[in-house]
Amino acid sequence: MNIALVIPAYNEERNIKRVIDSVKPYIKKIYVIDDASSDQTVKKIQEFAINILHNKKNLGYVKSLEKGIKIAFKNGADYVITFDGDGQHNANDLEKVISIIEKKSPDLIIGKRSMKNRFMEEVFGIYSKLRFGISDPLCGVKAYKKSLFYKYGQRLETKYTIATEIIFRAIKDGVKYYEVPIKINKRINKSRFGNQLWGNFLELKAFLNILFL
Repeated sequence: MNIALVIPAYNEERNIKRVIDSVKPYIKKIYVIDDASSDQTVKKIQEFAINILHNKKNLGYVKSLEKGIKIAFKNGADYVITFDGDGQHNANDLEKVISIIEKKSPDLIIGKRSMKNRFMEEVFGIYSKLRFGISDPLCGVKAYKKSLFYKYGQRLETKYTIATEIIFRAIKDGVKYYEVPIKINKRINKSRFGNQLWGNFLELKAFLNILFL
């Protein structure tokens, strides 16, 4: 089974080296998508034997994920696991995700965080649990089977949903999926979604877009 890891990174110089160090024992094929960082993000990880992809301009979290996932599948991956570059995820949780892939071969795996960061994430989770049966659609740890990603046009979303559109559409279509509990560490520096007010606004925007899926 060929499994790749995709990590989007934007101005993560304080976290990214530690993240790569932590995930390397679990997955050898690693893609970091540098989203036009203005700090030392790339310099911090040049020593690693990993794939570093550069966005010429800032594309944002979802488009960076899409780019990395597409390239990983094009290069022979059967599954892609996504993992955030901010240090909040625990690498040992990858063991659980990989084990499910190897034993169950699902279409989709969705992480379920031990805690959420914002009010709107709680609202998002309650709604998605009631409508779709999953508790944490905004979790950055997910695994996609190649056939699933291709079925939905190699896109995570067609409108702003913070990459949740594909999982909701897939679940509505009856795909085989699993939720996996994961632990969360406190982030060292600023979130990619900015402060609490701005982050909640973006998540509200995404939430409104999923109401009509």
